[in-house]
Amino acid sequence: MEDSAVRGRRREGGEHSRRREDGQPGRSLEEISKTVWLTPENAAFAGRGGLLHMTLEGKETRVILCREFPFDCPWEYISVLDDEHRELGIIRRTADFGDEARRLLEDELRRRYYAPEILHILSVKERYGFSYWRVTTAEGEVRFTLHDTYRSIQRVESARIVFSDVNGNRFEIPDLERLDARSRRRLELYL
Repeated sequence: MEDSAVRGRRREGGEHSRRREDGQPGRSLEEISKTVWLTPENAAFAGRGGLLHMTLEGKETRVILCREFPFDCPWEYISVLDDEHRELGIIRRTADFGDEARRLLEDELRRRYYAPEILHILSVKERYGFSYWRVTTAEGEVRFTLHDTYRSIQRVESARIVFSDVNGNRFEIPDLERLDARSRRRLELYL
């Protein structure tokens, strides 16, 4: 014989359903694991006040884009989140959308994943577990600090290097071979 509490849980979304803090039934595992693929047929994107909005099933929501594979597939498998960071769906390819929507999506991703290119490494100093970098980028001279330097520098591909500083900023060397010899010597200590 089935317990009434078990029957109640099943009515509200299954064994794995949970209640939210406000007492309403939460999403079931089946609902959570269902991937919503966003296509030009079911999703429309628009820029409003410098923010990206998506209309899905007649409902407009401010959205945030996150790359699922930021280094390997920058324009594919884009997770679309609401302002509470709940996933609304995934864009398979930005190229699937028309010119205007594609431009909006790719501009938003460029802004979110902005990483100035390092042209020269002018100096590196270490103190107390931090390294202080002075570099030249296309925008000019920049200074940034890395904590746990060996973990803050990632070799994404054999010649591509990405730095993540203590403030969450990213810097990039797209091709190590194009870097001048003095800059390469300063960097080789950490690779």
